[in-house]
Amino acid sequence: MSEDRTRILGMLAEGKITAEEAELLLDSLGTAASETVTATEATPSAEWPSGPSATGTPKFMYIKVTGKDTVDVKVPLGLLRAGLKLTSLIPPQAMDQISESMGEHGMSIDFNNLKPEDIEELIGSLREMEINVRSADGDHIRVFCA
Repeated sequence: MSEDRTRILGMLAEGKITAEEAELLLDSLGTAASETVTATEATPSAEWPSGPSATGTPKFMYIKVTGKDTVDVKVPLGLLRAGLKLTSLIPPQAMDQISESMGEHGMSIDFNNLKPEDIEELIGSLREMEINVRSADGDHIRVFCA
């Protein structure tokens, strides 16, 4: 059993997270592990969609760099859900400091009041996101969700 799985099950046993949260975290770990195996077995860009999804909830964030450097990254958006669920383990005083510090840097996110439906709305809106950058040395960087 991996160290991450053991840690999640330990948090569940201690009552720090619910069974639903543990299941989500364990599912995210499984998805991340299977994606890592898939990425090493095949050329990811050959299986990727051509651009952002027009409909439906996106499942992955794709990052592709072409030019002098070639990079293909496929990130399961389930990790975003799991990461935001983990914020429930942060003590309220620390969360206030985090929110304040992020606000000072132009990112006003109140993690204390973040609800599951907010997470789903955020992930749904990623469907429309696309970032394209051409660097001075000829690399093209593309980030989108599908």
